[in-house]
Amino acid sequence: MRIVVIGGGPAGMAAAVSAKEQGIPEVLLLERHPYLGGVLPQCIHNGFGTQIYQTDYTGGEYACLWAEKVKAAGIDVRTDTTVLSVEKGWKVNCVSADSGAEVLKADAVIIATGCRERTLPQMLIPGSRPAGIFTAGSAQLMMNMKNYLPGKSAVILGSGDIGLIMARRMTLEGIRVKMILGQEATGLARNIVQCVKDYNIPMRYGWTAVSTHGYERLKGVSIAPFGRDGKPDLTRKEYIPCDTLLVAAGLIPELEVCARLEPEDGLFICGNAHLVHDLVDHVTNEAMETGKRAAAYLGTGRCPACFPPAEERELTGARGNMICTICPKGCIMQVDTEPFSVSGNQCEKGADFARKEIENPQRIVTTVVKLEGGSQPVISVKTDRPVDKGDIFKVMKAVKKVKVAAPVSVGQLVAENIADTGANLVATWECKGTKN
Repeated sequence: MRIVVIGGGPAGMAAAVSAKEQGIPEVLLLERHPYLGGVLPQCIHNGFGTQIYQTDYTGGEYACLWAEKVKAAGIDVRTDTTVLSVEKGWKVNCVSADSGAEVLKADAVIIATGCRERTLPQMLIPGSRPAGIFTAGSAQLMMNMKNYLPGKSAVILGSGDIGLIMARRMTLEGIRVKMILGQEATGLARNIVQCVKDYNIPMRYGWTAVSTHGYERLKGVSIAPFGRDGKPDLTRKEYIPCDTLLVAAGLIPELEVCARLEPEDGLFICGNAHLVHDLVDHVTNEAMETGKRAAAYLGTGRCPACFPPAEERELTGARGNMICTICPKGCIMQVDTEPFSVSGNQCEKGADFARKEIENPQRIVTTVVKLEGGSQPVISVKTDRPVDKGDIFKVMKAVKKVKVAAPVSVGQLVAENIADTGANLVATWECKGTKN
């Protein structure tokens, strides 16, 4: 019996491992990139695995963690392999440089292809299409893996997590983020605090971009608030000069490989291809349950109990003057200083967090350093302990002078006592060299 898993991101890896643990003799994992992890390696920020492992991994660290689980489970992995379609009878049409075009047969198929970003044309925003307009994910890839800066001044359209995360990333690299536009605060509480409030980045709720301007390069965007009818009120339109517009306006599940198929026994979909999740922990849990169900369908695994859907939280409507960012719950707390008191926290860690935020706020710094002799120009790193919030830009300045030679492994020491903060820089992604 064989299960073919399409997509080597967090969902695909978890589903493959889960199916193998249930006794499926042959599990084949297909991934179009030359590495496992999907989009995780370009997510150099922390916040992954906090619910499942109670550890604050970066995206690269989380990808390597699950890649090791895949290897340990003895799963057959084919990278650099693009799936073209899935046909009834469970035939997977794919192509790769090594094997060319081929048809792989399976007894069940798990789709874990993730999602893609909604683009500016899909949002029906008029104007020219000059250089300088990017989806947030493409800008993230440029900065975190290709070592390119997208511009000098930016407007971000979308107040979800990736928009907030990129606002911080661009600010740390010296790009002026003029504002974030969004209908409401849809990002996780920790991102609203650590990516926006920490850097005093302006946010305009209820505003959107209504036109772009420029030809060879973006010159600016026109913005307007939504009226009561849900349409932009053009009588209050404003022009914002900028050379970069980041579009972070939602995700679309990638299901083209099975678009011609009707729902049928033996076909399973999990992760962001099924439902866009806020947390990778929710993706992992759902994918592990999907692996169990696929195994049960083939008669080799136990029949799993129904897995409850992940609860997604929104900050909208919360009251308080501080948000705890210890875990994804994001407790909205009311904190008073004289005398010190905390309410609204669901555990004792909230009170400890509040006291530290008042006395000496600290943050883990995640960024990239130059890589020599590797398959990419940079490698992601983080401080091995929190540094004072006031020292973050001092750390970023010192990082510009750091270089590391390939090969690099996760957890490898890259620089000691960076910027005299007492924190060391450690690698959060791996690179074996130019043949990686």
